[in-house]
Amino acid sequence: MIQKITSAIFLILLLASCASNDSESVVYVPGVPEVPQTQEGPLSSDDPFIRQRIMADMLYEARLAYDDNRLMSPAGNNAYDGFRAVLDFDPENVVALQGVKDIVIRYVALADEAIQSRQFDNAESLLGRAASIDQNEATIADARQRLEVAQQIRMQVFDLDEQGLSERSLELMVELGEIGEFIRDREATFLIYARTDEEARWVYRIMREAVGGYRLRGDIAVDSAPSIQVVLPQT
Repeated sequence: MIQKITSAIFLILLLASCASNDSESVVYVPGVPEVPQTQEGPLSSDDPFIRQRIMADMLYEARLAYDDNRLMSPAGNNAYDGFRAVLDFDPENVVALQGVKDIVIRYVALADEAIQSRQFDNAESLLGRAASIDQNEATIADARQRLEVAQQIRMQVFDLDEQGLSERSLELMVELGEIGEFIRDREATFLIYARTDEEARWVYRIMREAVGGYRLRGDIAVDSAPSIQVVLPQT
């Protein structure tokens, strides 16, 4: 709802900037970037007022696509194509130029999320799309460095049984004890993902009790898929 309201305000401001003293009545259909009609017939797209109205509509549709995460697909109905179409009319259009830059930044942010989830192929693909738009964007190079570092990190993931967590089962407690010993013996660090903060703290407590109070180094986070990610030291 907030995105729709923001986009509507965005269109109103664009149209206000295109105000004309021309009193001729124009029949205009939002969302259809065609040459509008007057009572006497079609106006030429060379008319400054009509051109501005068409571009305002194109910018509005491109921003809607961006908000919907349709960045470069599907073909013919995505934010990048929309902003580029405006730039074909007006190469210096500030809103369209910023829109293209926003797409690059969005791809980098999505790549960082993929890196954190160790979806390295997906991260590389997302950065490739960003580079296809602007290969000189500095944030892309920074993200590639983060990707290279992450790929060198050795990690082992232990998925936790959800029912066992809910029941605080003996089988899970034994498994957590073994994971705690695994972490201690390798002097590794870890991140516990659990469905609630209380659940994550229980997992940590069981692991620590299993190693006699040895200080396990790690952190906890809330996630719908319980697991323990163990980061192994570089050898």
